[in-house]
Amino acid sequence: MRRRRHEEPHPSHERWLVSYADFVTLLFAFFVSLYAISVVDKGKAQSLVESLRKSFRDTAHSGDLVIDHGERPALPSDGSAPSEQMRLDLLGDRIREIQQQPGFENGLRVRSTEEGLVISLADSLFFKPGGAEIPPEVEPVLREVARLLSEIPNHVRVEGHTDEKPIVTTQFPSNWHLSAIRAVEIVRYFESVGIQRFRLSASGFAAERPLVSNETEEGRQINRRVDCVVLRSRLAQK
Repeated sequence: MRRRRHEEPHPSHERWLVSYADFVTLLFAFFVSLYAISVVDKGKAQSLVESLRKSFRDTAHSGDLVIDHGERPALPSDGSAPSEQMRLDLLGDRIREIQQQPGFENGLRVRSTEEGLVISLADSLFFKPGGAEIPPEVEPVLREVARLLSEIPNHVRVEGHTDEKPIVTTQFPSNWHLSAIRAVEIVRYFESVGIQRFRLSASGFAAERPLVSNETEEGRQINRRVDCVVLRSRLAQK
């Protein structure tokens, strides 16, 4: 009887499917993990946002001004980037609410910069013409701004700015004097209503840092201002 030849098994050309299936399974598990992590972070972030929003609630309107009538939970002050940015964003929102009060549409401006949040006080509204005295009628609004600033730990640098037209008076020999004294007066007011003095500083820049061109009266009016710069924590530390 002829011995039957032992047949060699044919090599499989589909073995790569096993490795491919393992790879797909691992990839699926990886993306599921990423999704789970993102959901958790989103929940924490939402919780933080709600906590911050509660810090600016419980207010009531008295006349044309927003007045606080209740205690607020402390704002996060750990200096971490996400919470600080949320804190500055919410502060900007509240300043814009004050800006909507009648007569303050063009007297109060807010903008964000790399340094932090800038709150601009127009000289035409917050100072008497050619002087550094704060009119009594704007003190309620200025007090509300100071109250909001007092609820955050950030350093506030107050900057005085003028237009390019020179001023020569007995009290103010130059725009340097006028811009510096106006900044100092705002700092003194903030300190008088409870903001710690170590958080405050004053600078005068005269006409050296205009926001727009000084060629028109409208531009000069915008440039005549006092900026309250709420600095990010890393800049305040430097």
